[in-house]
Amino acid sequence: MFEKIIPKQRKMSTQVGGFLILVSETMFLFSILNFLMISRLQYYSSGDSFIRVLFPNYMIFLGAMGFIGLTAMFLVYAYILPSKQRFSQEQAVKDSRSPTYNKLIEIQTELAETRKLLVKLSERVDGLPNEKT
Repeated sequence: MFEKIIPKQRKMSTQVGGFLILVSETMFLFSILNFLMISRLQYYSSGDSFIRVLFPNYMIFLGAMGFIGLTAMFLVYAYILPSKQRFSQEQAVKDSRSPTYNKLIEIQTELAETRKLLVKLSERVDGLPNEKT
């Protein structure tokens, strides 16, 4: 049933994917520009002078916003990213969802069997009489 609804994937060049990755990687630069423009509007808003009372200079206000942003980045880097990574990795290997993990387990099993075989062969070679010429 779902085969009729879900379109088939097409083999394409990498230009479209590369362009989308490039755009998504540079969007944060536009976010920085948007933040600067919006912060300026908020700081100089005539209806709300509270921010100008707390921060007498726009550069101090911008520095405080930067400090808050850097603090948030530290917290995300130190606590949230490791937790997200661990969660996603645990979900990927749960219930045989990951073909890569399943293949890794299969290879480990084969490697263990190969090691056992090598130990047996090594014992047999050690048991052979030494021929000295």
